Amino acid sequence: MAKKRTISIRKILQVATTIVVSVCCVIAMVSASRIEDKKMVKSVAIHLKNDKKYHFIQEQQILDLAITNRQVDIEHTPASMLNLHGMEQAIKADPWVAGAQVYIDNDGILQVYVTQRIPVARIFQKDTKSYYLDTTLSIMPLSASNIYYTTVITNVPELKNDSAGWVLRKNIITLVRTLQADTFWNAQVAEVVVDSLGQFDLLPVIGDQKILLGDATNINTKLSNLFSFYTNILNRIGWDKYDVLDARFAGQVVATPSLPYNGPIDKAVNNMNWINSIVETEALKDSKDSVKQEHVVKASPAKPLQKTVLKSKKEIAKKNDKKKNANELKKDKNKGKKNSKATDQKQKSPKYVYPKKDH
Repeated sequence: MAKKRTISIRKILQVATTIVVSVCCVIAMVSASRIEDKKMVKSVAIHLKNDKKYHFIQEQQILDLAITNRQVDIEHTPASMLNLHGMEQAIKADPWVAGAQVYIDNDGILQVYVTQRIPVARIFQKDTKSYYLDTTLSIMPLSASNIYYTTVITNVPELKNDSAGWVLRKNIITLVRTLQADTFWNAQVAEVVVDSLGQFDLLPVIGDQKILLGDATNINTKLSNLFSFYTNILNRIGWDKYDVLDARFAGQVVATPSLPYNGPIDKAVNNMNWINSIVETEALKDSKDSVKQEHVVKASPAKPLQKTVLKSKKEIAKKNDKKKNANELKKDKNKGKKNSKATDQKQKSPKYVYPKKDH
């Protein structure tokens, strides 16, 4: 005979309890979800990373990008109805934003975390267009409200989104970050010039020479060789003795001396300069003689210049005669009183005075 199967009341109670508990949990979760869906945002908190050093974007701009420009009524829209992902994408679309995170915390506060881009180099293209290049090799436009001073790169071709453009971007960032990491070169390099081959030339702050650096390979070694040349050579003979320092070659620096060049010699000009020097010497001598005269002879506009010159010569001759007469008078004084009276008469006599004539 088959045995009758007994049903355990204990098991029935366990199953029933489990079902009830599960249903209660589901109901509680649905209720909590409905309550959460109706919950409103209390406030908005903006967190800007790198805001103390870089000021390319402000908190108000972030609020405009995430809320105002998207016409979101944050005060009357339930938290469940807010498109947080859309807010993040709108903020990331800004060229000065590197990353953004938006979420609502347990206290009902809309938290917005934004990371600004870090500019590394200021680029000046051949067509005079200017912008920044950041650590991610991305282009950052200039800001109307903020200017960030960093290493300047000039004569840059258009940085297209092709392989050549990305290689040049990478080389620029590599070079600039190497220069900025070194205290000496960060202070010494005023400008970096990109030549037609995509290689780099450095223009120093101190010294007039151009430094040919080449491409971005072995940058540290090239800069080390240049620093040794500065220390051992330029510090001894002067920093203005060379026009070009070429560090493109391994293990050496080729220096081109500075040679002054005044252009070809013009013999006619030299002869004219020689004649002019004689004329200037004679004019200076005549001016000194004229200063010794009691009266300065001036040329009248109504009289020709030739007569004025003759008058000057006659006055000089007159003065020489006076000196001669004075010497003779001194000699006569030694002869006695009689001779002194005669000497006085001669001094008053007009024959010893250069006559004044009308010209």
